[in-house]
Amino acid sequence: MEHIEVAAGVVRGEDGRVLLCRRQGKLDGLWEFPGGKREAGETFQQCLERELREELELDVSAGEILGEVARTENGRVLRLVFVSAVCRSPAQPLRLHVHGKAVWAAPGDIASYPLCPADSAFVAQGGLDELIVNEE
Repeated sequence: MEHIEVAAGVVRGEDGRVLLCRRQGKLDGLWEFPGGKREAGETFQQCLERELREELELDVSAGEILGEVARTENGRVLRLVFVSAVCRSPAQPLRLHVHGKAVWAAPGDIASYPLCPADSAFVAQGGLDELIVNEE
């Protein structure tokens, strides 16, 4: 069985909002914490920084691991590791290379977006609880 590891970024802006991106293609229209597949030899933090540069031209500093979700689908084991990150240059414009849309959402509003299954599971497990408490 194929195993795929993905770094997903919980990227915070200066105002405390969190970046969400809407997928195109597979899972079209669902929202996710952006990121991508980890390459051999990379940490999840290095993977996230590389993927966000490639997909969004966004320069971030990745931090701690906030949680993870494992799913089995289509004969593959998918392991998403959610990593905190902050923008290195706060006013950077996003360039969407693989997503249809991006928003900066208040942490307390994220559960109202139609999220991809693994992202939804992360939120349901309380992955954003600390951000939501700090938001109030």
